[in-house]
Amino acid sequence: MIYLVHPQHIVSRALGIDSFTKMINDEQVQFSELVDTSVQIAEEWTNDWDEDQGFGSSDGTYLLKDFMDTIISSYTKGYKTVFNPSLNIIKL
Repeated sequence: MIYLVHPQHIVSRALGIDSFTKMINDEQVQFSELVDTSVQIAEEWTNDWDEDQGFGSSDGTYLLKDFMDTIISSYTKGYKTVFNPSLNIIKL
């Protein structure tokens, strides 16, 4: 399958955000769970995206937010994503 954003790139970008890395370490989220979720998100976005519509950097940021929100809702409690001023995770 040809993705809008490859699942590996989604995981890599997320791991580049310190607050995300801290959260998955604190909550003991397994790498396999990150990979499985990134494939799910990449497939959903690719299948739902109109071929005639461009995919820009802000779209990629919202895809990444969707991935991080899915990890939070599936594997953790007490966190949320925020733009402060860039995409981050905060503990509630």
